[in-house]
Amino acid sequence: MAKAISIINNKGGTGKTTTTLNLAAALKKLGKKVLLIDLDSQCNLSNALNTKTQNEHIGNLLLSKCVLKDCIIKTDSIDIIPSVNNLLEFEYMINNEPGREYLLQEVLENNNHYDYVIMDCAPSLGTLAINSLVAADYYIVPMQAENFAFQGLDRILETAEKVKRRMNTNLKLAGILMVKFQPRTKFGQAIVKNIAQNNSLSDKLFNGYIRQDISLMEAPAFNQNVFDYAPNSRGAQDYLSVAKELIKKYGKA
Repeated sequence: MAKAISIINNKGGTGKTTTTLNLAAALKKLGKKVLLIDLDSQCNLSNALNTKTQNEHIGNLLLSKCVLKDCIIKTDSIDIIPSVNNLLEFEYMINNEPGREYLLQEVLENNNHYDYVIMDCAPSLGTLAINSLVAADYYIVPMQAENFAFQGLDRILETAEKVKRRMNTNLKLAGILMVKFQPRTKFGQAIVKNIAQNNSLSDKLFNGYIRQDISLMEAPAFNQNVFDYAPNSRGAQDYLSVAKELIKKYGKA
């Protein structure tokens, strides 16, 4: 069975899509078969992989209007189930479905074609985000070392704990991943120290972190991940390091 990972933060601009895309690319570079799922109506992940001509998408899949294999796009870079601009309309319809929180889990059951399924969530804790947590083995919270960095973190952890208790007993926090991180700054060091001193999070901060790198911003504009766009960049080095750490701690060797 594939390891399912939700990339989630209810605060916008925290690097969720960048992490989803490039962590998946790093895992693929390490020989893993990876499927991406775009659960964000902004479609940034889908657009980064140039899936604009696809007819089927995650909205239709969750409403049983198509089957899994018909929704998967095999791009030159990596496989993806894309989003659609009016995904919020589908989320509204999903809210009327019995067992709405389990729809994604159902469509991913018995998926033996991939080693990892990585889900990119919108900056909210709505029905689709809950679906990702119910379907996930692990979740990762990307976070920037900036003012209000902890804003919403407690809510994410609280929501995930409720999902674990009520709907998915296997759910675990894989870790908090610092992105656009400058380890030499006093503020960056203070953020890390704050997390390390939190008893419930002290062992949940990734040892690896993602440094600020213009290549990570430029690559999606050219429909590429950072390994295709700038393989020798800091961004590529950092995401490869995090992928290796993830596999060592939680994944398939």
